[in-house]
Amino acid sequence: MAHKEYFINERIKADGDYYLVIGRITFLNLADGKSWDEYRLRAENFNNAERWLSVDNAYNEYSLSKINPTASTLGYHIVDQGRARVTSVMGDVGDVVVGDEVTFEEYEDREEEKIVSIEHWEDETEYSSGYYLDPWEFGKDGEVTQRISSGGGGMFAKVMMVILIMAGLGSGYLGDLFDTISVGSKKISTYVKKSTLYEYTTSITGEEKQSADVYEYLSGSSLLQNYSEEEALMMVAHDIIDGINGNSESIQQNDEKDDKTVAILTKKEYCIIYRSEDDKILVQVSSRKYAYTTDKEPYRSRNRTRRYYRRFYRSRGYYNDESSFSRSRSAYTDYSDDPLDYNSSNELNTYSDSVRQSSIGSRSSDGGGLSSGK
Repeated sequence: MAHKEYFINERIKADGDYYLVIGRITFLNLADGKSWDEYRLRAENFNNAERWLSVDNAYNEYSLSKINPTASTLGYHIVDQGRARVTSVMGDVGDVVVGDEVTFEEYEDREEEKIVSIEHWEDETEYSSGYYLDPWEFGKDGEVTQRISSGGGGMFAKVMMVILIMAGLGSGYLGDLFDTISVGSKKISTYVKKSTLYEYTTSITGEEKQSADVYEYLSGSSLLQNYSEEEALMMVAHDIIDGINGNSESIQQNDEKDDKTVAILTKKEYCIIYRSEDDKILVQVSSRKYAYTTDKEPYRSRNRTRRYYRRFYRSRGYYNDESSFSRSRSAYTDYSDDPLDYNSSNELNTYSDSVRQSSIGSRSSDGGGLSSGK
């Protein structure tokens, strides 16, 4: 990820709105020795409102927040806490000076999107609320942000390079590949939509205004030519796991001889990675409510894929969703297939756990977040 840095009176865009940088504070985390920057921003619209942009280049973590005395941590969980020292100030940052120290706690919601920060300065406690940004969601006019992984996809990327070279694809495609292997998306749908490794194919309309989106993995034919179906689908699964920082609940690959479909269940989504009738690698992703209410087969799927799709959700997601969707009609009222034998220690689930723990470890020691001066 390119180093992001801004200066006083620069004009930047964040989450679709334009701001002027009017102040900058650099903090040093006293626990790990890493620094991060907090930029005080003044909006060009909505009554010159102020925001704080947190840029942590060490851990590739970014957020936009505002001072909010009524911010509550109800329904949030703590993700970071520590002590930091101010090492540099520029522009208008209130009464913050070099040498000031602050203790902080940071919380995020269940979806890991919204955040609340509590800062304890020498003379006051300050509350802020905001949300995470992806690196391509902010920057100077015309600034190009590279979407490249800082911590995931290492072995997968190397394997993909070999595959693409074997397939005779050009260096331009290789450049696109490494520019789009990214870690940090919270949802599978967000990751596959933004990554150029996947191309949108179609949507399946379900019950209660729910739908499932289908994407083709663009290098699928090369994977299937050079690897077994089991290995090919496993590699795509690794990419998606990296793309969501391992934020999954259950993952498993079908072990039937003629079908190696991978099913991934997260808190909000249900996804399958499968080989289609016309030998493409497809990814179908939907809400869990779609899976609960809709009895439709995955797009261009084979018989065993269809069976595994329903068996996996019934065994791993359905019973937990009954209370959440109790007012909705279930698509499993007359379902009678055998329960799925699930192994929580399977390779994909273990890999996802390791990616998630690595991500949590980075967050617990970082110094970024929502610090907003005082």
